[in-house]
This record gives sequence, structure tokens and C-alpha cells, in this order.
Amino acid sequence: MAYQVTARKWRPRQFDEVVGQEHITATLKNAIHSERIAQCYLFCGPRGVGKTTTARILAKALNCSDRQDAEPCESCDSCRSIARSTSMNVLEIDGASNNSVEDIRELREVVRYAATEGTYKIYIIDEVHMLSTPAFNALLKTLEEPPEHVVFIFATTEVQSVPDTILSRCQRFNFRRIPTGQIAAHLAAIARAEEIAAEEGALHLLASRADGALRDAESLLDQVASFESEVSQQTVEQVLGLVDRNLYFELVAAIRDASPEEVLDLVARAIDEGTDSEEFVHGLVELLRHVLFAKVGGGVEKLDVAEDDRSRYGELADSLTAEDVLRMMQSLLDLSADLKRSIQPRLRVEIALVHLAMMGRSVDVGQLLRRLQALEGADLRPPSPSSTPNRTERSTERQADANSRSESVSEPPPESAPQSASEPPPESAPQSASEPPPAVEDLPDPVREDLDHPEQKDPPAAIDEESGEDDASFAVVRRGWDQLVGAMREAKPSLALFLREATLIGLDGHILKLGFAADDRFAMTQVLKNRESVERICAEQYGRQLRLEGVVLEGGESAREEKEPAPSPESDPTIRSVLDTFDGELV
Repeated sequence: MAYQVTARKWRPRQFDEVVGQEHITATLKNAIHSERIAQCYLFCGPRGVGKTTTARILAKALNCSDRQDAEPCESCDSCRSIARSTSMNVLEIDGASNNSVEDIRELREVVRYAATEGTYKIYIIDEVHMLSTPAFNALLKTLEEPPEHVVFIFATTEVQSVPDTILSRCQRFNFRRIPTGQIAAHLAAIARAEEIAAEEGALHLLASRADGALRDAESLLDQVASFESEVSQQTVEQVLGLVDRNLYFELVAAIRDASPEEVLDLVARAIDEGTDSEEFVHGLVELLRHVLFAKVGGGVEKLDVAEDDRSRYGELADSLTAEDVLRMMQSLLDLSADLKRSIQPRLRVEIALVHLAMMGRSVDVGQLLRRLQALEGADLRPPSPSSTPNRTERSTERQADANSRSESVSEPPPESAPQSASEPPPESAPQSASEPPPAVEDLPDPVREDLDHPEQKDPPAAIDEESGEDDASFAVVRRGWDQLVGAMREAKPSLALFLREATLIGLDGHILKLGFAADDRFAMTQVLKNRESVERICAEQYGRQLRLEGVVLEGGESAREEKEPAPSPESDPTIRSVLDTFDGELV
């Protein structure tokens, strides 16, 4: 007997032999059992998945004289003649070459004649979408009311080209692409039966190249077996012109390690071996697809790959984030589209892969914000006394300066007569040497303002207009201001940073006036924008409802001479980090 290719020799002859289409074969077997035979069936799906094969099995089962559990017996005259394509009751028509309206008119005349043997006369029209529109229209009436002994079976790869009027008269069955694992298992069974030594990795590579089409995989197996008796992974890569899979693993590892030199070496090695650029990118995308599935699915158990490769996919998945893998795949898919119109495909591949290697790792925005908030909270913690000697020294100097000023103010004028020893000292008398001088914070507000700003002749008008009760309340507010800033630090750290730069001016009734330098307008805007939060904490802190009012101090830096100039918000490391991360600017 002449040699037959594997795809024809191993073509299924019964429903149970059809690979990967159990949802269709089970439905057809149940229909035959219950004798619910439709007048027209439409089998649609990609190439090489069993549409025409299933149509022939259905035709044999309908006309078999010794049917066994809805399966054809393969031994009666009807089954043998259908298998040899010599049956007068089963006619296979090529829709591509018989697509005119005259061909359909001839078919309408023939369907009236009964079957010569068996029960049904079956017409299998392959690639039915190739029929012309007039041919489809001529077939409508026959499909809707065919003779009782006629069954039509249509097969097509482009069901979207079939008119809806035809689809509504057919039972439609969608054939699926066959999973890689099932194709590899079927090829292994064929290899054992044909006594072909084949590696598991080689069969999985053939199955993945078939893209879900079993017929394509069987044809590839024939091609590789003709080259060498032993089907190995190296043989498959050599015959089909594929890239060594180890090179893909090394390339992804080089991109992960940000090594552009190694990336260029690996690309040169693949291209110098004669690999097509598009084929090279396609294989890399396929490997990243498996890595992504392992990363998202939480393991490599569900991957349709050889058992030896599972551990390597798992290692890559553990060392990469899903965002990095998605970014690589998106870049490679864009590259694949550009290669079709590129005059230098190798250069485009090298640029894209080097760009991936130098791009860096992706960072989750939520984690970045949490880290920035943690850093911001650390910056807002009050410094320990030991860590701020400059501030302590400045406080000591200011206190000594205040003592000297108070002594010079309290000295009696030289022309006044000395007081007697029996008279009590006046209120303006200087304090004794044994009594410590009062701190600047404990002095009355007008005196303190005068001491802090000796060059300022007139204190702010708001302080002159305050009553005695407001003076007492303002002193309470001043003493508890650091505690309020600490409470705000727990609620809103950034707002506490701006409150710390404010200067307490005065309390006018229930209005608390905060002073900001002319270059701190941004801080004043942020405080007033969040005044409700500050006023709520004020009510909890002082037991009364206060309303904030922002005031721009005249003279800029001279209004706060004793304080160090407040840095701009952009100089703050936390704000600077946020601006650098998101490439933003303050407005």
C-alpha cells in the first residue's frame, strides 16, 4: 500500500477518536440515540480541528446498518464506501469551486431523489462561506423545507461570512482550538504506534507551533521524522528554524538583571543562526505568556509545557512582577506590528530589547505612597533636645537678651530720689539675683513681641485691640499650640508641617489669627483649605470653637527676624521625592 501521511492515516473514524471536541461529539451521539436529526448542521471553527472529519463520521453513523451505541461499525458496506469516498449517498462538495447559482440549482434538482441504500442522502459542503450571495439565496428554500431523506452538513472557517438567513436554518456547532497538552499527548500516542523515538519537550514544541490545529501538528511531526529518526528538541528547532528555548530564558534573565550588553549578545547569536526577526519576537512573547500565567495563576501546574521546563518558568515568575511581564509583552507586541514595515528589523529588535533592559523595574504606586507617608511622618517628629543644640543655644541667647532688656527697662531714672529701706520695692524693681529671670514665653504678649522684635516700634494692631479676657485666652492658645500641632501630626502630617511654619498673631473674639511670611503663601493656602480639620482639633484642645484667619506678615523675613528663614515647600525632602517620582510641580 502507498505511503499515507500521518494526518490521513490517523484521521478519526469514530466520535470517541475526535480530539478536543467532546462537547460536539456528545451532542451528536445523543441526537442519533434519540433520533432527533436536524435537516442542516453547520460546523465552524479554525483549521485542522476536525470539522470535515466529524461530518464524515456523522454521515457514516446516520447510514450505518449495524450502528453500535451511536458509533459507526466500520464494517458494513455503507461505512466502507463512505471511508473510500465512493458512496452515492454521501456527496462532498467544495464550496470554493462550486459557488455559482447554477451549481445550487443543479443541487436542488438532485436532492429530490431518494438514497440508493441506507436512510439518508447527505450533502457535505466544505468551505460553505465561499458560495456567492445568489447561490445562498437559491439554497434558502431547500434548507428550510428539504425532503425527509436529505441532511446538509456545512463546514466553514469563516462563519461571519455566512448570511444570517442561512445560520437561522442550521444547527451551529463551534469547534475549538485543541489545547497544547492534548495535541502533545496525541502525538506521543502516534509516535509510540509508529515506533518513533520522540522527546516530550520536542512534542510540546510541535504542539505549540501548531496553534491548536491537530492536523498541522501531525504534518510537522511527519516533517521532523523525515529529517531524523529520533525527534528531539534540537531537531525540531533545526528543522523548523526555531530559536533555542534556553536562549529565551537567558534573554529574559538579562532584561531582568538590566544587562543590555548580554541582551545584545543574545540577539546577535539568534540572528546569526538565521532566525527570522518576527519568529524570534513571537517565541519570546510565547515564553513571557507562560511566565505571566504562572505569575497570575500562582503556580506552573496549569501550564501546557514540558515537565522539564516547569521549574524554569517558576523561577522566572518568582523573580519578576506581573507589571514587568505585562510591560515586556506590550512592548514586544508593538514591536511585532512594526517589524512588518521595517527596513531594518534587526535594529528595531535590538533597540526594543535594550530599552526594556534599561527601563528599570516597575513600582506599585500604592506602596510608593505608603512609603512617602511613612517618611513624611518621620520628618514631622519633634527632634530630641540632644539633636538640636543650635535651637537650644538660640533659646538661651534670647533668654539672656530678654533679661538684660528687662533690667535696663526697670532701672529708675537717675534724677529720682532713692527710696528708703522701709518702703516696699516698686513693681518695676529688678528681680533679685537669686530669683531666675522669667522665660520669654511667660512674659505678657506685648513685652514678648517687643523682645522678639526690638526694631518694631508698634506691635500689631490686633494685639492692641484685644481685651484682657482675649489676652488670657490667647496665652492658653499659645501654651497649647505645640500640643495642637502634635495632634494634627497624627491626623494629617502634611498639614502639621504647614502649621509649624505659622506665627500666632492674636485672638480677636473667636477668630485666631495666624501669620505667614510672604513666601509662605502656599502653606497659608493649605491651612485655610483644611481649616475645618484644624478648627475641630482646636475645639477639642481648648474647649471652645475658634475660627482660623490667615494674615500675610508685612516685611517678609523681617517679621520673623529671630527665626530661621522657612524653607520653600520644594526644599522639603518628602515633597521633593513626590515631585521627582510623578514628574510634577507645585502650583
